[in-house]
Amino acid sequence: MKSPLFVLSALALSTFSPCSIAWNYQGHVTVAQIAYQNLDKDVRQKVDAFTKKAYQSLPEHILEKMNQLEGASQFARLAMVPDLIRKMPASDVWLTMGERIPDRLKHWDDKTTGAWHYINQAYPASSTCGFTVQPNIKLVNDALYASFKNNPQAASMMFLSHLAGDSHQPMHAVTKSTSSLLCLSDFGANKHRLDVPQKDLHHLWDSGLGFLDQPLNIDVVATELQAEFPKSDSFEQSDVSLWLRESYQLADFAYSVEKGSTPSDVYMERGTEYVKQRLVEAGYRLAGEQSSAL
Repeated sequence: MKSPLFVLSALALSTFSPCSIAWNYQGHVTVAQIAYQNLDKDVRQKVDAFTKKAYQSLPEHILEKMNQLEGASQFARLAMVPDLIRKMPASDVWLTMGERIPDRLKHWDDKTTGAWHYINQAYPASSTCGFTVQPNIKLVNDALYASFKNNPQAASMMFLSHLAGDSHQPMHAVTKSTSSLLCLSDFGANKHRLDVPQKDLHHLWDSGLGFLDQPLNIDVVATELQAEFPKSDSFEQSDVSLWLRESYQLADFAYSVEKGSTPSDVYMERGTEYVKQRLVEAGYRLAGEQSSAL
């Protein structure tokens, strides 16, 4: 059996592997901060206890990255960690925190967690390409939530916080073939190159069309976004299948910018509004998940 010290060493190494992330760090932390602001006192105390446990297990260089974000709660900062440890075997994440991976995830326990962050649903809907594989964000989120309700753990809470954000990022719900004859994935628009600083369509949306690239006070932005998009019944749906379906529906708009081009001002303005709404929806829904489970 691996020792926690061995796992911590692996965790330190895993954070240096570059990867594509859904939303950027500020996006994930904003989602979780919105959720945190919507938790009642009792639930906050419970998530704070799990957050403290998680913090105690993380190496210093990860904590330094987390602490660079201004105005965020510790619970919110924890939501960025899964993007820093994608190369780490799933079971090791729980072991690092002195926990055991949930039984419903054990058939993926020796695999890294990168595939947990998305689902490659073929776009457009008329496509016959079979890009969807296991594990994927829907299967993992469902398994995590079911486990968390019965056996709350710090690592499970951390991943639920992160995947709530991922499932609301349109480019993490779709993939399009780069060929009209063959099924060749564009990997969630990573191969849809654009004339923008972010280089491609996937990373443009990770950045919130630039909104999330600017320095933000997370608590202030979380409050402002909720004022712009007040909570409603549709914002509180706790079904990840619905979240992913909503993201998929935004693909028509997202893919409307041609390869190699610079998105128009109209595209950027409209897209930014979609981004803000998705961040708020994810935050409200994450709060609902935590509240119903704890």
